[in-house]
Amino acid sequence: MVAGENTPQSDWYETVRELTLRLVHINSVSPGAGETQVAEEVVRLLREGGFDDAYTDMGLDPIENDPHQRKNAYAFLQGTSKRTVVLLGHIDTVETADYGALEPFALDPEALAERQAQLAAMTPGLQEDLDAYPGDWMFGRGVIDMKSGVAANIAVLRRLAEQARTEQPALSVVLLATPDEENESAGVLQAVRFLLRLRERYGLEYVGAINTDYTTSLYPGDTHRYFYTGTIGKLLPSFYVIGRESHVGDPYDGLDANLIMAELVRDLSMCEDLCDMVRGQMTPPPVTLHAGDLKERYNVQIPFTAHFYLNVLTFTTRPNELLRRLQYRAEASLARVLQRVDESERRWLVAMGETGRALRLLPRTGRVLSYADLRLAAMRTHGEEAVTEALDDEWSRWPATLDKRERSLRLVQRLWALSGLRGPAVVIYFAPPFYPHVKATPCALHEAVAAVAGAHDELPLVVQEYFPFLSDMSYLRLDAEIDASTLIENMPVWQDTAAPSETIRPGAYSLPLEAIRQLDLPVVNLGPYGRGAHQRGERALMSYSFGTLPQLVYETIERLAAMD
Repeated sequence: MVAGENTPQSDWYETVRELTLRLVHINSVSPGAGETQVAEEVVRLLREGGFDDAYTDMGLDPIENDPHQRKNAYAFLQGTSKRTVVLLGHIDTVETADYGALEPFALDPEALAERQAQLAAMTPGLQEDLDAYPGDWMFGRGVIDMKSGVAANIAVLRRLAEQARTEQPALSVVLLATPDEENESAGVLQAVRFLLRLRERYGLEYVGAINTDYTTSLYPGDTHRYFYTGTIGKLLPSFYVIGRESHVGDPYDGLDANLIMAELVRDLSMCEDLCDMVRGQMTPPPVTLHAGDLKERYNVQIPFTAHFYLNVLTFTTRPNELLRRLQYRAEASLARVLQRVDESERRWLVAMGETGRALRLLPRTGRVLSYADLRLAAMRTHGEEAVTEALDDEWSRWPATLDKRERSLRLVQRLWALSGLRGPAVVIYFAPPFYPHVKATPCALHEAVAAVAGAHDELPLVVQEYFPFLSDMSYLRLDAEIDASTLIENMPVWQDTAAPSETIRPGAYSLPLEAIRQLDLPVVNLGPYGRGAHQRGERALMSYSFGTLPQLVYETIERLAAMD
């Protein structure tokens, strides 16, 4: 039990609790229209109680070229200093089908509280939490990830706005509530452009961003509450696997692509050698997010193409480093499979009494290429213009709504067919999304967070470097050592954001990398505490999330202001 958390009362508590309930009641599954409804509610909550004219600027900022016409909510409170801190939080959620029979109550924390016993029976570990912190949990989709964090930001900004009526604050503050974090982060990418515009308009000097995404225990029995001064990154390397076609009655005449894929997955998935370790923190190992052959119906032909993609989390690994390591491992995996098939065929022939044929067999060979390698091979054969035309044609064959991973695969398949190469082979490429990792940076914001953590001996607060979950913080700063050129060259659906708008292809993927470099915000995460994000047992510990968290955010802003 954390000191003070069994008596959930503070001058923030009731306010943040009520704000959280109002936000959770709105269905904001991403992508969808509900995200805009929550953005509108954030603006209403900031204005309620006579705060209409309390902010220097506030409103809704539309996301450019968004098919769902979503908007970011924002408010700007100008201080006497140009130094400015950003309060950031996302307002979207994942879907609610996992609640099963309780789905009608997924957005009603009070109704779920009345059904705690039923929820506990469905959720491993929940009863232990109910016993440890009786009466201190709020349940429901989005309560921890992360509408209680947004509620804390609203409460803090409202208090600062109220104080500004009698004395202008020393530090300027921007609040941003963004959609689409659970999908492709369109909200925060729009926020990057917005913050640059705001900086230019008011001559601001950003000292960093305080994100209030959820935090949780890191191991059984962990009672710490965590601050983070950086964030984990993500790459999605993808593999197009080519075997050789044959009738199942003559399997040695071909090569099963699933066999090659299985060996690649065996070697790469859950491979701790591909983890990053930095100052006592270690990324989780890679796992496959999708795998399968590309046969569309039953027949007796060996499946000769397959594909999968691999979720790789990073602290320091850059795209070029990962691609090089994956190519090396893929070459070794392919060689093992081919040797295994060679040996199997020899044993089979000997068993058939054809030892002579077995002795004359030549070893099978294969190749591993990057997407850039494959494109270069196709251009050598057909020329750059023909390759570009073929890829443009393939792009136009599919609707803009096609999943970007699927579109990437279709482009790789077309390029492989154009190249004239034969399998067995493996083509490695990158699919969206890309989350840059952000390391801790010596700065005033991190000094302030460390001071706040050190000032609360009654709380077991721990400052760690890397936020261990994917978050919008990845797009507020681009570490100087991250060279995205290899990523761009090997991502089939990449489109440069600097391209004229009329040339942007529907379904393309891009990141405003130069704008992110210009923004260059140090980040911290001070989030609500809970468990079960993206699960039916999602719950926030109210005493910390509604009472302690907003006070810690407020104190961080106070310390930043004092540093002026």
